[in-house]
Amino acid sequence: MLKLGSICAVAALLLMGTATAQTFSIQLEDGAFRVAGWKPPTNAPAKGWPSIFAVYAGDGDVPPLLGNYSVEGGSLVFHPRFPLAAGVKYRAVFQPPGGSVVRTDFAGPKKDSTPTVRVERIYPSTDLLPSNQLKMYVYFSAPMSRGEVWDHLHLLDEAGKVVPSVFLEYTQELWDRNNQRLTVLFDPGRIKRGVSSNLQLGPPIAEGKRYTLVIDREWKDARGVPLVAGFRKSFRGGPEDRTSPDPKKWTLTAPKAATVLPLVIDFPDPMEHVLLQRMLEVTGPQGPVTGTVLASRQETQWRFTPSAPWKAGNYQLVVDTELEDLAGNKVSHLFDIDVFDKVTKTIEAKTVPVPFSVR
Repeated sequence: MLKLGSICAVAALLLMGTATAQTFSIQLEDGAFRVAGWKPPTNAPAKGWPSIFAVYAGDGDVPPLLGNYSVEGGSLVFHPRFPLAAGVKYRAVFQPPGGSVVRTDFAGPKKDSTPTVRVERIYPSTDLLPSNQLKMYVYFSAPMSRGEVWDHLHLLDEAGKVVPSVFLEYTQELWDRNNQRLTVLFDPGRIKRGVSSNLQLGPPIAEGKRYTLVIDREWKDARGVPLVAGFRKSFRGGPEDRTSPDPKKWTLTAPKAATVLPLVIDFPDPMEHVLLQRMLEVTGPQGPVTGTVLASRQETQWRFTPSAPWKAGNYQLVVDTELEDLAGNKVSHLFDIDVFDKVTKTIEAKTVPVPFSVR
């Protein structure tokens, strides 16, 4: 027969066993990690919640994910700063004070293998390119993978054969920061006169010949999924362009006061699409004029629509002399100057003003 003291001791042991047997679990819900079965204290530990609960991506000795902790519905919850990545394994580790470590492994979201990305457009948009064309831009609807350009981008001749040694195949591909715009450079050695590549192979594009720029459907986007469809741009080689753009030869159509009609600039020849977005500026009596820019008519026209109605007065179109045409000729100087040519034009100023009036 047990004495009262012994009964109390047994009861205490049973209660302790019940508490020790309490189990905790880690759950993944809507991208957040939750500790279930453990009631967090009112205040965080002295070293913060990360000292008892952390989530890691992958295996090995890696730092924990960045994110925010909160107490929701009586449970400790960790919200990662960035969405969980497809195909990545995660491990959540919880160390309850005075208890055993709880570790649970999770798989990131499944990879979406549905093709969604396509080529949106290619510049120049014209189908007649000078034989000394310098660059092309390929725009995609979403971020693309790197390291695959020269496997999936080709230039074909009239017979459908790949034209060799036509592009400058950089190991460091020329993408914008979002991996959505690719810059493709034709080999400058074949453009510059007097250079061995030009003498042996000629210009990358032959005048009068037809070509097709081909982008394969197998090119993978940033998720590792192929494009929705391939893309083809056909064009014809035109005569070489060895003249610099001259703002004096541009046609300027001024808008009317008290309207938001665009200022329109027409060029004799197509201009470089990307530079048109940032190398022309409008200034007025009270400084720079804000508005939106549109390059149209196969980059032979620039339209500037102001944010507010025009006020009557004198204005300037400020032209950055680094602005280029399709052959890379700048307002300030030619891309390629033949040593036997007499240099008749040199502009040292960084900008050139073109005045106009709004009435």
